[in-house]
This record gives sequence, structure tokens and C-alpha cells, in this order.
Amino acid sequence: MNIQSFSQKFLLILGLCFSFNIYAGDNDQLFRAIENNSRSTVTKYLEQGISPNTLNRHGYTPLMMAIRNESLPMAELFLQAGADTKIRNKYDETAIMLASYHGQTEIVKQLYTHGAAIDHAGWNPLLYAATKGHDETIALLLSMGVDINAAADNGTTALMMAVRGHYPKTVQLLLDQGANPDAQNDAGDTALDWALKRNHQALAKLLKQHSKHQ
Repeated sequence: MNIQSFSQKFLLILGLCFSFNIYAGDNDQLFRAIENNSRSTVTKYLEQGISPNTLNRHGYTPLMMAIRNESLPMAELFLQAGADTKIRNKYDETAIMLASYHGQTEIVKQLYTHGAAIDHAGWNPLLYAATKGHDETIALLLSMGVDINAAADNGTTALMMAVRGHYPKTVQLLLDQGANPDAQNDAGDTALDWALKRNHQALAKLLKQHSKHQ
């Protein structure tokens, strides 16, 4: 390799490294703009070509971060930019799972229309919504056809999570919609067992009324 060829190759590599550093820096600034809820800055970075599916160091997409900040306009911005609703973070969570956990019903609705899965194996949006007692979100997910008795990998159901969080209205909603109070997790516990262990007597009474084994 002659000196001229070597110099050209060195400059090319240097240029690529420099471009990568700028891009990485821009990604950091993109996520900072999301945290600051600056739509104009986010729009600028998207127009410059930064992917709406880029990940931060924790494996979150810009869409996920907008949801964590409970910003519907920001989430809509990323959906319009082509954000992939099926990406999972390092905790195996999707955007619609996070939206369900935070009770952001309108975002859940829009994510669903953009292809987000709601009825999959393992922890799912319904379980996440029940964990925090978000009844409106739960009602929406059920209207979309989610399996009310779908269980996590360890057998936990949405009803169990509602009992665990001590959300009486949510427990009643799930029971009225057909949740099975006799379903058991991998440890052999039912929602009633969870209620009794936590001394939630009112919930235990309600669950006994719906149980086929009481």
C-alpha cells in the first residue's frame, strides 16, 4: 500500500469514527429532548435522519421514553415517524406494556392501531395494567379481545396482580368480565390465596363468591 492509499484509507476511517461520535451524541441529545418534552428539537433530529427506533443505553426506544414521560403528543410524533411498536427493551417490555402500566389509555389505543401486540405469551399489557389498577386501560384491552386469563411465565394472572395491589374495583371488573378466580400460579396459589396472605378480607370474600371451589 503506497502512502497516498494509506492516507486516504486513514482519513476514511477517521471520518467514519467522527461521524459515529456525532451520531451517538445526537442520539443522547434526542433522548434528552424527549425528557424535556421538546417536540421541536425531537422533530429536528428526526428530520436529520435519526431513526425513531434507536435505543438508549437501557434498551429503551424514543417511543418508550415518550410513554414513560406520559407525553401523548411525543408518542404520536414517533408513531408518525414509523416507530416499531414490537421492539422490546432489556426488561422484555414493549411500548404498549409500558403504556398500560402507566394507564395511558389513549396511547394504548394508538399503539394497537399501529400493530402493537396485546395478547402474547408471558407478561402482557393486561397484566401490566392490572398491576397498577388502571381500569379504563383494562376495559379497553378487554374490548380489543385480550385473553383475560392469560398468565405470565410463572402463572400469574391479571386478577392476581389486582389482588396483590389491593385494587377492589379492578378485581370486581375482572371478575365481572370472566376472570377465573381459581386459576393457580406455578406455586399453586390462587388469587384468593394472595388475598388471604395479605389479609385483604374484603377481596377474599369477593373472590370466594365467584369461586367454584368455595
